[in-house]
Amino acid sequence: MSTAFSSLPATVAERFDLPVEDGVTIAAYELREGSANMPVLIWGHANGFGAGSYLPFLQQLATRFRVFAYDARGQGGSSAPPEPYPSTICFDRFARDLETLVYRVQARAPEAPLYYGGHSFSAAAMFHLGGNFGFAPWRAVTTFDATLRPCDRDDLRQISKARSTPLAEMTLRRRQYFETPADYATAMARPKAFGYFAQEMLDALCQATLRPRCDGAEGYELSCPPVIEAATYNSVAATTAPYEGLKDFPVPAHLIAADPAVPNSNWIAEVQSDIARHLPDARVTTMIGAGHLMPFERPNECAEIVLAMLSDTAYAAAE
Repeated sequence: MSTAFSSLPATVAERFDLPVEDGVTIAAYELREGSANMPVLIWGHANGFGAGSYLPFLQQLATRFRVFAYDARGQGGSSAPPEPYPSTICFDRFARDLETLVYRVQARAPEAPLYYGGHSFSAAAMFHLGGNFGFAPWRAVTTFDATLRPCDRDDLRQISKARSTPLAEMTLRRRQYFETPADYATAMARPKAFGYFAQEMLDALCQATLRPRCDGAEGYELSCPPVIEAATYNSVAATTAPYEGLKDFPVPAHLIAADPAVPNSNWIAEVQSDIARHLPDARVTTMIGAGHLMPFERPNECAEIVLAMLSDTAYAAAE
């Protein structure tokens, strides 16, 4: 069963629910901006954020795309999968969830060209779906710091595991409950949290990632429980399968990498060029001065990069 909470409010997006394998219901959304004759873009979010955290960014994309987005399993408005989590929070499930969404979107817009944009683990799931399951209906894709654990470079593989595991452990210690939305907004605005985000993105994040407590108690809770977020981080460290399928990914890809020199960047920025080396048709752009959460730091610049898929000559063969 889905939750009553939606990371994107009904005023800006139509919600439709997707029953998937293992009893999970995925909350999916179509932005009300845009028009039926536009090309379609599906957006995938980073771990712990939910689709609604990107609202101002998605609204920019809706000037030229018919935009769909979704909350990953256990996050935002999507229901939590059954335990044990290593088998229900994993890249095979993430990929199949995206496949289910694509089929529903294609039923809504059967003639529209289809594009993909995604951030972090959702982008990795898209590559897994295309490379290992042979389902890549996209004209082109743009990804921001896709979290694929390398399979053929021991140095990068060890770094990815060494940095992902502590992140999961830290997540389990994160504060989950807040008395008021204002308390949460204050916590998120701290410099060591997300105070460096563009203000409109920080505001969207605060609205999309906090919900009334599900246990009936007064107050609010994170819309992605720490145990789900931690399990998602662990899924990255647990497999190299998405990476192994890159050689069979058939679609032009533009990989946007964070600046490895930025303090809040991580191993993911370092591996983007290696990912591109394995893809048949890919290029990499490093966003100098931006960290892993670049769509929140520089949403206007990131939106322009995604919109460029519609005119970029690098994708001419896919048109």
